Amino acid sequence: MSKFSINTFQWSLFMRVGVIGINHKQACLQLREKLAKTFQKWFGCPRKEAFILLSTCNRTELYFTSDNLADTHTNFLQMIREEVDESFDQKMYSFFGEDCFYHLSSVTAGLDSAIIWETEIQGQVKAAYEEAVTRGLLPYDLHYLFQKSLKNGKHLRSRYQGIRGIPDVEHAILDIGLRTLPKWKSAQVLFVGASAINLKILAHLKTKGLEKITLCNRTESRARHHANRWGIDVLPWSQFHQWQDYDLVIFGTKSPNPLVTAQDYSINKRQLIIDLCVPRNVAPEMAFHPHVTLHNIDEVHRLLEGRRKRIEHLAIEAQILLAEIIHRQLESFRRKTKVCSLVYSGYVA
Repeated sequence: MSKFSINTFQWSLFMRVGVIGINHKQACLQLREKLAKTFQKWFGCPRKEAFILLSTCNRTELYFTSDNLADTHTNFLQMIREEVDESFDQKMYSFFGEDCFYHLSSVTAGLDSAIIWETEIQGQVKAAYEEAVTRGLLPYDLHYLFQKSLKNGKHLRSRYQGIRGIPDVEHAILDIGLRTLPKWKSAQVLFVGASAINLKILAHLKTKGLEKITLCNRTESRARHHANRWGIDVLPWSQFHQWQDYDLVIFGTKSPNPLVTAQDYSINKRQLIIDLCVPRNVAPEMAFHPHVTLHNIDEVHRLLEGRRKRIEHLAIEAQILLAEIIHRQLESFRRKTKVCSLVYSGYVA
């Protein structure tokens, strides 16, 4: 259903944008994982089509533009069907034109996240846009879509910054640690990946008095940069196999295949593992190991379900405000494109 009632002809020079995607609301972790890998295979490298791939633990979305959005959408779906051997069509969503604009703005603001107002998504949207820009020239439609959505997300975060302090992912992980590890204060913690979410959790755990923290990252210079900032240790990627020596291991790095499987685990030591990634860094069968307590991203989110209910009224208010903001932006652009249309038609000298 369209968010706005705007004549289609008025947008013939613009809003040639669409999105096809799947997220935590419609699909389980296993299906999201399959589709994330498929999208990465088909759209993780340069192609002739203009698109931007946004892939996070909560969602995988492909934003695109073409002269015929319906045909392009159908072609993308067919490509995905060739890779995924189960029914997924009913669990995916698609938006076009102004609906796509509203959706991305809502995503960027954190209103569509499993944890409302989570901050990582703003940076993830920006990174996806910048990566697409480096691949080559993007059509104006996609530039406008992402630049305005990022601006809208930032505006809403600023307006509703007073809701900070409500439990977030880092609070959930602290709670899991306190309940699972008897000697929490002296626990040895390893972060795998210097992602935004890992660094946010790391900072929180430091404020709670944990001192034995280590960071392992593929790019060691980045790991050492953050290690110097927080006064923690670095485990070189070449020594990643030592992850088994830690009491708590938090995975937050991109990898198409699991970094850890049951065959890799041989130490009889109680261990808490938290995997925040999609695709997963840790093979799900690790949950059956007698010495391992494994939590995935969906399980962490379920611990914070009460958070959503406490701020649901603010999210509804923000969605109404966002609709008004986008309506003004589209009306402004409509006036500009109308002038351009008259110029091209010869009515303006």
